Amino acid sequence: MSLITIKETVAGNIASLSTAVEASVVGVLTEQVKEKRVKAILSGLDLKEAVEKDLKKSKPDQQSFGPDNKLLSETYSKKAMEDKKKLEEKLANIEKALNAALDATAPDYKKLFELINNKGNAPAADKQAPAEE
Repeated sequence: MSLITIKETVAGNIASLSTAVEASVVGVLTEQVKEKRVKAILSGLDLKEAVEKDLKKSKPDQQSFGPDNKLLSETYSKKAMEDKKKLEEKLANIEKALNAALDATAPDYKKLFELINNKGNAPAADKQAPAEE
Protein backbone atom coordinates (compact mmCIF):
# COMPACT_ATOMS: atom_id res chain seq x y z
CA MET A 1 0.00 0.00 0.00
CA SER A 2 1.42 3.35 -0.93
CA LEU A 3 1.47 6.51 1.13
CA ILE A 4 -1.11 8.09 -1.20
CA THR A 5 -3.45 5.11 -0.83
CA ILE A 6 -3.10 5.24 2.96
CA LYS A 7 -3.88 8.98 2.99
CA GLU A 8 -6.90 8.44 0.75
CA THR A 9 -8.13 5.57 2.94
CA VAL A 10 -7.70 7.65 6.11
CA ALA A 11 -9.52 10.59 4.49
CA GLY A 12 -12.35 8.29 3.44
CA ASN A 13 -12.63 6.83 6.94
CA ILE A 14 -12.65 10.31 8.51
CA ALA A 15 -15.38 11.41 6.11
CA SER A 16 -17.52 8.44 7.10
CA LEU A 17 -16.94 9.02 10.84
CA SER A 18 -19.86 11.42 11.21
CA THR A 19 -22.35 8.55 11.11
CA ALA A 20 -20.36 6.59 13.71
CA VAL A 21 -19.95 9.68 15.90
CA GLU A 22 -23.68 10.42 15.72
CA ALA A 23 -24.48 6.82 16.66
CA SER A 24 -22.06 6.99 19.61
CA VAL A 25 -23.54 10.28 20.84
CA VAL A 26 -27.07 8.87 20.62
CA GLY A 27 -25.93 5.78 22.51
CA VAL A 28 -24.26 7.82 25.27
CA LEU A 29 -27.24 10.17 25.68
CA THR A 30 -29.67 7.25 25.76
CA GLU A 31 -27.57 5.53 28.42
CA GLN A 32 -27.48 8.73 30.51
CA VAL A 33 -31.28 9.02 30.47
CA LYS A 34 -31.60 5.33 31.30
CA GLU A 35 -29.24 5.67 34.28
CA LYS A 36 -31.06 8.77 35.52
CA ARG A 37 -34.38 6.90 35.38
CA VAL A 38 -32.96 3.82 37.11
CA LYS A 39 -31.56 6.00 39.92
CA ALA A 40 -34.91 7.81 40.24
CA ILE A 41 -36.83 4.54 40.58
CA LEU A 42 -34.36 3.18 43.14
CA SER A 43 -34.49 6.44 45.11
CA GLY A 44 -38.29 6.37 44.94
CA LEU A 45 -38.36 2.83 46.30
CA ASP A 46 -35.98 3.83 49.12
CA LEU A 47 -38.16 6.83 49.92
CA LYS A 48 -41.28 4.65 49.93
CA GLU A 49 -39.65 2.19 52.32
CA ALA A 50 -38.60 5.00 54.68
CA VAL A 51 -42.12 6.45 54.78
CA GLU A 52 -43.61 2.99 55.37
CA LYS A 53 -41.25 2.55 58.35
CA ASP A 54 -42.30 5.94 59.71
CA LEU A 55 -45.96 4.95 59.31
CA LYS A 56 -45.38 1.74 61.26
CA LYS A 57 -43.87 3.81 64.07
CA SER A 58 -46.99 5.97 64.18
CA LYS A 59 -48.95 4.79 67.22
CA PRO A 60 -51.79 6.23 69.26
CA ASP A 61 -50.33 8.66 71.76
CA GLN A 62 -53.23 8.82 74.22
CA GLN A 63 -54.34 5.98 76.45
CA SER A 64 -57.26 5.45 78.79
CA PHE A 65 -57.05 3.10 81.75
CA GLY A 66 -59.75 1.56 83.92
CA PRO A 67 -59.88 1.47 87.72
CA ASP A 68 -57.96 -1.82 87.64
CA ASN A 69 -55.09 -0.12 85.73
CA LYS A 70 -55.86 -2.05 82.55
CA LEU A 71 -55.74 -0.32 79.20
CA LEU A 72 -59.24 0.51 77.99
CA SER A 73 -58.51 2.33 74.74
CA GLU A 74 -55.85 4.07 72.71
CA THR A 75 -56.47 7.14 70.57
CA TYR A 76 -54.52 9.64 68.53
CA SER A 77 -54.21 13.26 69.54
CA LYS A 78 -55.04 15.81 66.86
CA LYS A 79 -51.36 16.43 66.12
CA ALA A 80 -50.51 12.72 65.99
CA MET A 81 -53.43 12.09 63.63
CA GLU A 82 -52.37 14.97 61.38
CA ASP A 83 -48.81 13.62 61.31
CA LYS A 84 -50.08 10.16 60.40
CA LYS A 85 -52.32 11.60 57.68
CA LYS A 86 -49.34 13.51 56.20
CA LEU A 87 -47.30 10.31 56.08
CA GLU A 88 -50.18 8.46 54.39
CA GLU A 89 -50.50 11.24 51.79
CA LYS A 90 -46.74 11.24 51.25
CA LEU A 91 -46.77 7.48 50.71
CA ALA A 92 -49.70 7.73 48.28
CA ASN A 93 -47.87 10.42 46.28
CA ILE A 94 -44.70 8.33 46.11
CA GLU A 95 -46.63 5.26 44.98
CA LYS A 96 -48.51 7.30 42.37
CA ALA A 97 -45.24 8.76 41.03
CA LEU A 98 -43.60 5.32 40.90
CA ASN A 99 -46.60 3.83 39.11
CA ALA A 100 -46.57 6.66 36.56
CA ALA A 101 -42.84 6.18 35.94
CA LEU A 102 -43.22 2.42 35.56
CA ASP A 103 -46.22 2.64 33.22
CA ALA A 104 -45.35 0.35 30.30
CA THR A 105 -47.33 2.30 27.71
CA ALA A 106 -46.50 5.91 28.63
CA PRO A 107 -43.90 6.27 31.39
CA ASP A 108 -43.94 9.69 33.07
CA TYR A 109 -41.00 10.48 35.37
CA LYS A 110 -41.81 14.14 36.07
CA LYS A 111 -43.54 13.64 39.44
CA LEU A 112 -40.97 11.06 40.53
CA PHE A 113 -38.09 13.47 39.81
CA GLU A 114 -39.94 16.21 41.75
CA LEU A 115 -40.51 13.91 44.73
CA ILE A 116 -36.91 12.70 44.75
CA ASN A 117 -35.64 16.30 44.67
CA ASN A 118 -37.94 17.18 47.57
CA LYS A 119 -37.42 13.94 49.56
CA GLY A 120 -41.04 12.91 49.08
CA ASN A 121 -42.55 16.20 50.16
CA ALA A 122 -44.80 18.19 47.89
CA PRO A 123 -42.69 20.25 45.49
CA ALA A 124 -42.23 23.88 46.37
CA ALA A 125 -44.18 26.17 44.08
CA ASP A 126 -41.09 28.11 43.01
CA LYS A 127 -38.76 25.11 42.74
CA GLN A 128 -38.37 23.60 39.28
CA ALA A 129 -37.53 19.95 38.73
CA PRO A 130 -34.55 19.39 36.44
CA ALA A 131 -35.45 18.66 32.86
CA GLU A 132 -35.05 15.03 31.91
CA GLU A 133 -34.14 15.35 28.27
